[in-house]
Amino acid sequence: MARVTAPVTIDGCQGCGACLLTCPTHAIRPTPGGLLVRAQACTGCLECLEICPVDAIRVTGTEPCGGTR
Repeated sequence: MARVTAPVTIDGCQGCGACLLTCPTHAIRPTPGGLLVRAQACTGCLECLEICPVDAIRVTGTEPCGGTR
């Protein structure tokens, strides 16, 4: 099976939770080390990027990775 990479990364998160509440597929999950984007669930809609108040979410690719739009 090919490795799937989410089209966004989260770095510099302040823990507000806005992206968790906004993600329509619940692809973003809290972990002890920070937030994790589950590539299989991420559709690349970028709603998380738009809602983040500290611009902690960055686009790393141009194609959706897991689901469909």
